[in-house]
Amino acid sequence: MRGIFYSILLQLLAFGSLSAESFSVTGRVLEVLLEERSLRVELTESVNADVPVGQTIEFRVGAGDLEIGYLGRVIRAEAVNYSQAWHLERIFPVDGTGAKAMVDINLQLHAATATMSRRKYVREGDYIPNFAMIDQHGDFLQIGEMRGKAFVLNFIFTRCKAATMCPASTTRMSELQDLSREAGLEDLHFVTITFDPEFDSPGILRQYAKSYGLKHDNFHLLTGTQELVDNLLRQFGILTMEEDGTINHTMATLLVDANGRVAFRKEGSKWTTEEFLQEAREL
Repeated sequence: MRGIFYSILLQLLAFGSLSAESFSVTGRVLEVLLEERSLRVELTESVNADVPVGQTIEFRVGAGDLEIGYLGRVIRAEAVNYSQAWHLERIFPVDGTGAKAMVDINLQLHAATATMSRRKYVREGDYIPNFAMIDQHGDFLQIGEMRGKAFVLNFIFTRCKAATMCPASTTRMSELQDLSREAGLEDLHFVTITFDPEFDSPGILRQYAKSYGLKHDNFHLLTGTQELVDNLLRQFGILTMEEDGTINHTMATLLVDANGRVAFRKEGSKWTTEEFLQEAREL
């Protein structure tokens, strides 16, 4: 239930942001101001001549972005001024360990995806492709780094309003995380990929995780560029269509073994924690 309320809140926040004009900026985070819920950022790029490069500005940020902090790192974001204060939205890290590797790996994925036939996608018994994204901690993660660990993988977007789709799926992922610990499957990990990366920044994903009670130690919520997400949707056979201000989509949940092979794939939104727990036990 908390997750559904959170999705509605995200809709309201997104609507409210439309009342002020935003613009893209890039800069280095000089200081994290917890009490002010702000970041002090020295701008290195700005498309707004009234907010020049070299200027240091205190920007208010969301709770998830504040927790990540990005201290000393370069970020890109949308800057907007409202309520007599500067705000940063849709914050993404630019630098950090794995940033360059992410570009190279995803170029290879794009090339491979471009040559796929229309009928081909990752099925049971197939090995998943390597790709790299940004998690809810603002860190760069290669899915190949998960080798040696089994994980459950699915796709969602945080603003999903269909109670039986993303909210229900994330609720079950949370339950499965708890049940797997109780069953002694402490090495089982969880990977959720957004197909709305324009909105679902690392900070938004961090807030989303909190609203569903997800534990960060073995749960990875991932975002990236729209091109990357489109390639992954194609690779995994997920269909999406933007319509009436939302994203209509199909669903699939996969259990990937420690070698990167799909051991179990369940289509649709009506999978159960029991069937995935049983499949995980048999790995």
